Amino acid sequence: MTSLSRRSLLVSGAAMIGAGLLAGRARASDARLTISSIWGADKPFQKVVDAFNAKGLGVTVENRFDGDYETATAKALAGIAAGKEPDLMITGWKFGYFARRILGARDLREINSARVNAIMANFRPSLAPLVTIDGALIGLPWAMSTPITFINSVLWAEAGLSADLPENPDTDWLYDAARKLDAALKGHATYRSALALSNNEWTSQSFIQNAGGFIIDPNGKLALDSEAARLGMEAYCAPAHEGLWLPVSGKEQDAAFEAGALAICTTTSTRAVAFPQGPAKAITAKFPGLPGHARNMNSGGNFLAVYTKNQERAEAALTFLEFCASAEGQKIWSEVGYLNTSTHEIPLINEFMKPAEAQLVDGLTAETIWPGKRGLEGQTIWRNWVSRMLTKDVSVADGLKQASAELSTVLAD
Repeated sequence: MTSLSRRSLLVSGAAMIGAGLLAGRARASDARLTISSIWGADKPFQKVVDAFNAKGLGVTVENRFDGDYETATAKALAGIAAGKEPDLMITGWKFGYFARRILGARDLREINSARVNAIMANFRPSLAPLVTIDGALIGLPWAMSTPITFINSVLWAEAGLSADLPENPDTDWLYDAARKLDAALKGHATYRSALALSNNEWTSQSFIQNAGGFIIDPNGKLALDSEAARLGMEAYCAPAHEGLWLPVSGKEQDAAFEAGALAICTTTSTRAVAFPQGPAKAITAKFPGLPGHARNMNSGGNFLAVYTKNQERAEAALTFLEFCASAEGQKIWSEVGYLNTSTHEIPLINEFMKPAEAQLVDGLTAETIWPGKRGLEGQTIWRNWVSRMLTKDVSVADGLKQASAELSTVLAD
């Protein structure tokens, strides 16, 4: 896995390089490009597209909403099979191998190495390995988040707990707080559950890595058959097995927290845009580590990849990426609440993002990048086994063993 640390950040004049290229770009054509997107016209990404189009650089971009990561990727696969690939696509980090090996994401440097090197100079150098698959630079590191802890400050105070949160919380501290919340708030008018650690492949990865293991190791090999993986998953499942966590879908979890019925929620830092503004009046902390183990937190998010095989359209796509990399483009984009992946100095959107920024400073790995031609299936398989372990349908030891066996077959291609 790649370590991302602000300590490795080169603060340079890269912004001026990108801005200069953008201002001087000649109109080689009046290209109209389509970008397959996970965000609709009501989301901040549309503002980036609109600001770019308003510049009249001879390239117009249409932001086409194609659903979530999985749906958009499936649509791209079908379109490519029909000879209608998207010009660009917002692609999840987790589909890096799939994007390169199956969808044919372009090596940006093969389109125009000078332009792409200038674009990448606007981003933290430590990010480049995340978008380098099989030796090819397949995207612009666009959006990055990391899971953090949101606490309902109202319920927290009602349970008599201190608002002075530790700088580096661990599961002992968090689960003890959840027990106190549960004991104090049963019968509360809106209280429903003490805790939700997010039932998905992303936060379970955090627990396994904080225990010293991996789902897929840095060499791209399946690594669930390890003592660290078992320890991490047992810590992850413990509050569900104890009755402190009622595992529900992501949408139900978010709705419960926003309604004030959930006391603690660990999920994407992008919720810092919405969670603190509702009845929960959230306060935030880092994601819980495991006592006695070094933290090794992961990121989430996506990259902007070029898929068109046409050289002229690919050059036009670079014109859009130049704007995305510029200080102007990054400032517009920062409203969404992702971490700042660029070298531009952009203030945090609010103080609730501080734990996420601190985790970036500590160093982040990528989220699990699923290898093989059937990587999309691999993610779904792992999610299903996580759910079965959480609900005690299978023990953690057996769940890991069976998940590893099923995944080893699917990921072999």
